[in-house]
Amino acid sequence: MARAGFALATALFVAALLPATASAHVGRTPPAATDYLARVTFLPPGLEARIVDGDQAIWMRAKPSLTVIVTGLRGEPYLRFSSAGVAVNTRSATWFINRVHPQVVPRGVTATTAPQWKVLTSHHSWTWPDGRLHTPALSAHPSGNAYLGRWVVPLVADGRGTAIRGELWQSASASLLWFWPLLLVAACIPALLKLHEARLQTQVGVALAGLALVAATVARLGRELYGRPTVSSWQLVLVGTTCLVAVALAAIYSRPDWRPVGGILIGIVATAQGLELVSTLRDGWVLAAVPAWLERSATGLSLAAGVALIVVSLGLGLPDRSREADTELLTQR
Repeated sequence: MARAGFALATALFVAALLPATASAHVGRTPPAATDYLARVTFLPPGLEARIVDGDQAIWMRAKPSLTVIVTGLRGEPYLRFSSAGVAVNTRSATWFINRVHPQVVPRGVTATTAPQWKVLTSHHSWTWPDGRLHTPALSAHPSGNAYLGRWVVPLVADGRGTAIRGELWQSASASLLWFWPLLLVAACIPALLKLHEARLQTQVGVALAGLALVAATVARLGRELYGRPTVSSWQLVLVGTTCLVAVALAAIYSRPDWRPVGGILIGIVATAQGLELVSTLRDGWVLAAVPAWLERSATGLSLAAGVALIVVSLGLGLPDRSREADTELLTQR
């Protein structure tokens, strides 16, 4: 019981070490997959721009020699890119709407309100959430793969009106066949519950532990190494943490006396990882550094192998009932 309690507490702690990666600029938990994909089709000279997380946000970099104002949702000056870096207008309606916890726009804040600039960074790039990327989807309701329309983010570059323009696409949901590992485990659980021979239990457990660790690690690294739009130093820290956790769990499981505890640990962590990334099995576009098929396979196998490993590990930690019954019969004779 003490080891089981330790396993549960440690698994919860490890799960807490691996939260969903948050974007340093956008401030929201990024999705693992999406059904919508925005693409940039026109950029004014001197600017770079990329879409982040399907259609959630936009990253822009301007030449230091340019002064570029990003127009907000209500036509007000929102962001300013200049030789000094990037600043935000804290008297902009968009500033209040785009907060991590959106706020009600105060009365008197209009498109003509005098700007109050706050420096965000001395660098010349920034990422911000922009609902205009998703606007074409509000008036179109197709099914399957479809082009939804054009979007526009207005700018003023060195006093001249211009814009970043692009298109929005919708993808059909992923095939339900990606859930096959879960169906396989569901079909095999009755057989796993009937494993009574210690050697066979151990062999099945080792195979499941290896599969769960590899799948969970691949799925996690695929997400952590996905650029938003580049890989941040924090993401690299998470990559290192993920690898250390995987090695530590493998070391615990390699000790025969700790194998039931290690199996429960790996099973809980792998199951939690699969649940966190389950949207990759549903949505059309996978947001990962590895191919979509690999991220989906790793997610499904992580979830399925994690559940199966918990079942087998609980069996390893219980006394062999059939052996106890045979011993009692021999004693009676």
